[in-house]
Amino acid sequence: MVDLSGLRPGAATPLYVQLRDVMKAAIEAGEYGAGTRLPSETDIAQQTGVARLTVRKAYRLLAEEGLVRTIPQRGTYVEPA
Repeated sequence: MVDLSGLRPGAATPLYVQLRDVMKAAIEAGEYGAGTRLPSETDIAQQTGVARLTVRKAYRLLAEEGLVRTIPQRGTYVEPA
């Protein structure tokens, strides 16, 4: 699991952007390979103490960048490079 302890509430950068940056770096570093299911929105929210909507927005940004694909009721998966 990626270290998410560096998220800074109250920083100039919104939490969902911070989370996107951490997850993007983990994907690019190979911590999550192609086809790997990312942790659920609920798991990340509980681990970090942020709202599930914050995680959803971060995952949506990753999807817009073509890094992941979300399948309803199945999860969010890393797309092949």
